Amino acid sequence: MADAQRTVVSQQVRRGREYLEYSDGSLWTRKADDTTGQWTPVEAPVAQEPEPPTRYLSVMVEHQAEGEPKHWYLLSHQTDPAGAGKGQVWQVTGDAECMYYRHTPDVDGFNSDSFAWHQVLNSNLSHSQFATVDRIARAEPAPLAVNRAAVTENCQGWVMRVLRRLMDVGIVKESSVTILQGYMDPV
Repeated sequence: MADAQRTVVSQQVRRGREYLEYSDGSLWTRKADDTTGQWTPVEAPVAQEPEPPTRYLSVMVEHQAEGEPKHWYLLSHQTDPAGAGKGQVWQVTGDAECMYYRHTPDVDGFNSDSFAWHQVLNSNLSHSQFATVDRIARAEPAPLAVNRAAVTENCQGWVMRVLRRLMDVGIVKESSVTILQGYMDPV
């Protein structure tokens, strides 16, 4: 370790070890109580794998035409630095008498011109929970009525049915479902 071409730029004792830093940037260590001990190079720590971004499950709400109830859908997304982000959408659309599924990947609901507000329901959605949300949303029947007078539900009701099922399996909290119930528009 001794080298006439390098000079010591820092010498410290921490936690029972002596550390030397040389002018070339190399770091060496030995036991502090062993002045004749062997110096060993300090190895750089192994770089940790970056944690995957957190996946959220949110109810997204959009404005529709004047006098129409707001459109609700579910979005599983990972946030970007601005707090928004693209993700998987589960929704039903169409006239309230005959709604149909329109599940879509890679949607940025936060930057939609009709965006009204959103509510985060799960701020750490695992891969298995994502799969459960997908399975439940695809299995929940879309609203259907024989005519306009028989309509009892729209996209908001469909989202609430999905959320109740997600609540039953522990993905969504009951308090979130209760709060959202109060924001539903009349059918």
